[in-house]
Amino acid sequence: MAIPISTSRAHLFQAVTTSREVSDDLQRQLATGKKSETYGGLGLERRQLIEFNADLSQLEGYLRGIQQAQVRIDILDQTLTHIRDATASTRSNSLNTNFELDTDGKTLFQNESFSKFNDVATILNTEAGGRYIYGGREISSRPVIAPDVILNGQGGQAGFYQIANERQLADVGADGKGRVSVTQPSASEVNLAEDGVHPFGFKLTSLNSTVTGITATPPAGSPAALNLDVTANTAQDGQTISIGLTLPDGTNRDLVLTARSGTASENGEFEIGATANDTATNIQAAVNAELIRLGDTELVAASNFAASEDFFNFDGTTPPQRVDGPPFESATALVNGTTTNTVFWYEGEFATDDPRLSQTVRVDDYINVEYGVRANEQAFRISLQNLAVASYQTYSSADANAQSRYDAMRDRVTDNLSQQPNRQHLDHIIAEVASANSVIAGTKERHETHSNLLRGFSEDIQNADIYEVSAQLLDLQTRLQATYQTMATLQQLSLVNFI
Repeated sequence: MAIPISTSRAHLFQAVTTSREVSDDLQRQLATGKKSETYGGLGLERRQLIEFNADLSQLEGYLRGIQQAQVRIDILDQTLTHIRDATASTRSNSLNTNFELDTDGKTLFQNESFSKFNDVATILNTEAGGRYIYGGREISSRPVIAPDVILNGQGGQAGFYQIANERQLADVGADGKGRVSVTQPSASEVNLAEDGVHPFGFKLTSLNSTVTGITATPPAGSPAALNLDVTANTAQDGQTISIGLTLPDGTNRDLVLTARSGTASENGEFEIGATANDTATNIQAAVNAELIRLGDTELVAASNFAASEDFFNFDGTTPPQRVDGPPFESATALVNGTTTNTVFWYEGEFATDDPRLSQTVRVDDYINVEYGVRANEQAFRISLQNLAVASYQTYSSADANAQSRYDAMRDRVTDNLSQQPNRQHLDHIIAEVASANSVIAGTKERHETHSNLLRGFSEDIQNADIYEVSAQLLDLQTRLQATYQTMATLQQLSLVNFI
């Protein structure tokens, strides 16, 4: 049976239409480099591509978080190192500086400490990407107030220098003996007693005597008191009495008295008198002189450090402490400072959890990295306290006790800024931040490798092979040309031509 020419023509037109559609799609692939504009055009591979894209999207989210965290951690690392170097150089300078005063009564070490205090306090207000990085979870405002305000106060708010001055008055007392009274209950006795139950001044903790003829009764009671009774005038040259004292900053010193058969010429010496009563009187005079000397040197330094603890070491429940006065010289208690009368140097987050937990970033499905820091952490606080105390006092070359008072301060700075067990140090914070950075860097590298692999797989599914597409298009164009020629021939067919 013969096939109608009209039917052949219809088949040819259909073939041409289909070929044109295929040609258009191949040309689109050449232009875009993609096999299909929709997932549906990818056939069975579409599900795999969707999964790859979902994984890529998640990885890119992690990488964005990592990038933001790395910026903050890099800034943290740089600023922490700067604070550590400033603190370390302060300790080094405290060992090497000389007692040479400028016109303001300060040493070079003190002036450098003042500059470093300003530097450290300013660094603790570092901002990165609109976030204050030393405020814990409180990222929108500065965690530390201006350095000058911390030291000098503003308006009716007392700064550290005023707090230190008030505490010094309370510790030294009106007579300069560190709140210890020295009396003679009888002609042969010398009695030392704390002037009340309070945190100020010297605390009597022990009594040891090698002086023959003296009955020594160690401290007892509250307030504590001790007694020396010269029962026989048999003291020998070089024998000693040692009175243990605890100072306001928790340090201990001994008030040592040495018996002399001749005239007492050095600090802490007493002359053995002609009688027991004379010896007791000389002991009392030596005790008074030593209490005043230690009160003007060791006690002043200890008081300043105690004041730094009162002022800098506060939290969300216990505010800064200050002396309940005036009068300060006879004060018997510390009271809570208020925001009206006292500077609160730290305004960041107060919390009892690990400061590192205050800022976290999720870098993988099961990995959270903690890198938060709070400016009131012990290591920062100790740095600020010691720099503040070092910068506080002024001295006079005419003051016989000035260098001893300065040395007492400087020795404490050296000890306080040294590595000590059971206490946070700046290196601890630096190591924890470095550990977080290491985890982030390793995870970032892993994610980037994984992302590159997934992109390669996705591109293999989505991207057209340009050479293959070109070959297909050329073949299709050849077949279309042949079809067009056939159609042209059919168009010219007629009964006359056929016969």
